[in-house]
Amino acid sequence: MNLSNIAAGNTRSNCYRSGYTADADIQSAALIYQRWKQRYDQLSSGRFEGSVEELELPPFTVLKECSNRIVHQAGSAPAGVFAVGAVTRLSGDAYFRGDILRRQCLAMVDPLREFELRTAEDFEIVGAAFSPEILCAYVNDPGIDFRELESDLYRAGRTIDNPQTEHLQSFLVRLLETAREDSALMLRPENVRSIAEEFYELLSACLSPQNHASAPSVCENRDRLVRRVRVYLDSSHDSAVTISDVCREVGVTRRTLQNATQEVLGVSPQHYLKAVRLNGLRRELKQRDPARESIGDVASRWGFWHLSQLAQDYRRLFGELPSQTSAHLH
Repeated sequence: MNLSNIAAGNTRSNCYRSGYTADADIQSAALIYQRWKQRYDQLSSGRFEGSVEELELPPFTVLKECSNRIVHQAGSAPAGVFAVGAVTRLSGDAYFRGDILRRQCLAMVDPLREFELRTAEDFEIVGAAFSPEILCAYVNDPGIDFRELESDLYRAGRTIDNPQTEHLQSFLVRLLETAREDSALMLRPENVRSIAEEFYELLSACLSPQNHASAPSVCENRDRLVRRVRVYLDSSHDSAVTISDVCREVGVTRRTLQNATQEVLGVSPQHYLKAVRLNGLRRELKQRDPARESIGDVASRWGFWHLSQLAQDYRRLFGELPSQTSAHLH
């Protein structure tokens, strides 16, 4: 976990790390676990504030993330790695791969499918990332086959919403609470196996067919449409895409697009398109060489030709001007 750019006042030990963030991109980078690919786009206005915690144990890694703005997260897990995440706090609506998230609802990530999470304005999630093969090796029970656990995880679908998820969430929270006090305690061999066994049992209970229930979902066609829009925007990042371009590319009317983004993302197509462009501009401003190109050069590449209007829109979304973003790094 790369916390080199996170604010001062953080905690770091041999297996536990925590820190505060003031930027969605830094939060995304800080949460990258073993070759994860992910991207965060801030959708709601105001200065971003977040925090991350990571407890890296031999059988699995515990992760906790907090944020104060609506963020659209998209990414994928590396081969062989799964993850589960339980919502511990949210204010408003949150969605995971088209399912509506509620407190203690378990979001499931597998290595074969990309995930998309749209957080709430005030959002906290705690989870675990793991390899079933490594986890089962630490449980060290000849009656357990990691391939069966993998099959159960794939069958679970996008979300799990049953009483068993509360027990798994509480267990992960307790691990982080203990790590804050004495992380070395967690690495004792006898504790590692005990922790692995408890995690396995709690996870298995959540995955049990008789306990399995999914969270309610949004319209699948609308969720699929929004994913197609995102793919198109990602492939057209170096051009000034308009709403008409999007409708023409995905083959829908403006009303259909409006209904889809409003239900799945909670924002209008215009807001989403502008937010994606502003987030892309922000990422490029952090990487630009001031000696080779100006802020205006980067802005025009993202379709912003009116710099004073850009300054207003940028400050409304991120709480600072484009020049201030550049000043942080140059």
